[in-house]
Amino acid sequence: MPQRVEGSVEVEAPVRQVYEYWETLENLPDFMSNVDEVRSTGDYTTHWRIRGPLGAKVEFDARTTQNEPGEAIAWNSVDGEVQTSGQVRFRDLGEDRTRVEVVMNYADPPGGKVGETASRLVSDPQVMLQQDLVNFKAIMEGRATPEEIQEQPSAATVQSGVVAFLTSGTGLLVLGGGLLLFLLLRRSGRRRRTRIIFEF
Repeated sequence: MPQRVEGSVEVEAPVRQVYEYWETLENLPDFMSNVDEVRSTGDYTTHWRIRGPLGAKVEFDARTTQNEPGEAIAWNSVDGEVQTSGQVRFRDLGEDRTRVEVVMNYADPPGGKVGETASRLVSDPQVMLQQDLVNFKAIMEGRATPEEIQEQPSAATVQSGVVAFLTSGTGLLVLGGGLLLFLLLRRSGRRRRTRIIFEF
């Protein structure tokens, strides 16, 4: 099933400056945790190298389908291992304040429903997009450099670490032990309540 991911953030910077930074697609790896490289290949075309779930390297070409200065940028993938499209809108909220709204669409991931579930468990696109927007805001407002953002653990890294722990022997033991303890406490609580009810 195709995935649609949406997010927004308000940035303390003029709309022209915000738009121009995003329009230079080579800047995207500065704040997008799963994008390794975006390289211009023509007037409206780019080549992307990204990290998929569990660190898989994925490449695709994209075409810019809309570019309205200070208002919107949109794209579609045209060739490669990923089918995606999206749009970024820039809303001028007044003096030095801009709202950035992002919509991204992904075609069916490999593996159908199982692949989609695995993808969401390992790296939830909604969580990643919101973190990327927070990173973008920090750079635009001068609170962090791209280098500082790249040194921070990403949402995808944290998610992958949690999944890796939960599926490891230790993680399964902790989960199993916690579930067993929960069931024993629940059973014990029911017995007490049952005894009290019968005593009356």
